[in-house]
Amino acid sequence: MTNCHCGTSSPSAAEAIMTLSAAAPALSELELPLDQALGRVLARTIHAPQAYPPFNRAMMDGYAARLADVTCGGELTIRTGSQACLTMPESLHSGQCVPIATGAPLPPGADVVLRREIVAVSAGKLRATAQVKRWADCEGVGAINMPGATVLSVGIRLQPGHLSLAARHGLATLPIRRPPRVAVLVTGDELVSPDQPCSPGGIHDSNSILLETTLVRFGADVIGPFGPIADHLPTIEAEVRRHLASADLVLLVGGSSVGVHDFGRTVLRRLGTPLFEGVSMRPGRPTSAARSIGGTILMSLPGRPTALLTALHGVVQPALYEMMTDGVSPPRVTARLAQSLESASVDRYVPIQLDSREGTWWARSESIDPEEAAALAMIPARMSLKTGACVSVLIMNCVSDR
Repeated sequence: MTNCHCGTSSPSAAEAIMTLSAAAPALSELELPLDQALGRVLARTIHAPQAYPPFNRAMMDGYAARLADVTCGGELTIRTGSQACLTMPESLHSGQCVPIATGAPLPPGADVVLRREIVAVSAGKLRATAQVKRWADCEGVGAINMPGATVLSVGIRLQPGHLSLAARHGLATLPIRRPPRVAVLVTGDELVSPDQPCSPGGIHDSNSILLETTLVRFGADVIGPFGPIADHLPTIEAEVRRHLASADLVLLVGGSSVGVHDFGRTVLRRLGTPLFEGVSMRPGRPTSAARSIGGTILMSLPGRPTALLTALHGVVQPALYEMMTDGVSPPRVTARLAQSLESASVDRYVPIQLDSREGTWWARSESIDPEEAAALAMIPARMSLKTGACVSVLIMNCVSDR
């Protein structure tokens, strides 16, 4: 059982992620048809079952020939026959050439393709009008990959190009983990559903839609969100208890600190064994977690949007990702700071926008609305970084290469 970080020293975000990964329930592996795998996270590395291309092939329309015959400068006899690649062609003999289409198998003996632009054809004969090298406009067996080569790496989020690669290698399905089931419970007396008018002192609930859409992007199967729920301990506890049997992870949002109406940690203690209470990060420090007797992970997250975003991307996403990939971390990028950033006693997560300049990402942190930020820059504890320094970046939203 994972040791609880519940003393005076809170774990770092990295330690919290490891604790969650060790305590999280195992997700079964599924084989999905390619047309259903888009956007899913690959559960294990895929290796090529065979060489690709599986035969020597032409890369241009033209004539397949033997280089030894071409360099002699004489005429070649054009052998008639199909240019299609449904069957392997007959061997090419000395002094012969054969019309060939792009992608078609080279006949045995051929080691060059003469483009139509560099040949003169007359009365069934062909003569090259330019010098060529061996394997010109050809591609050999295994030029792209040999058997056993890595085709797709564990942990990637499958995109159309990945699915095309799988199909090219004769794979009709791909292995993914069952999506983690995440129940979302948003609390707060002051919160009002967006379709209802606000009373004095009330604010519209923006966390529910933020959580639902972000978790779907992470690859989760979202239950809920349910809320806003009143800051009433028995009600909150009952709602969490209701999802223990169906969810792998329950996120209780709001009431994560130690105020009079902050019940997050109390609920976690009542329904599970604490894993950690607080994380050494800013914002998002009140983030806590526990594990129920049945194995469901319970988390209490701060309700303030900036802190919630940080907890989601800095702790929840990596933990979910490792659940889906057996320990692979989500991809990050490196960027240079457009402005200097001061240190703090804990790791800082700073909302940024990203600009691409001559192939390098630059992180801008001035006047950034956290909910419109493209990414979070991770600033290690007690480390001030000057303009131009490199930082690790967690991507949150789409960025433009401009």
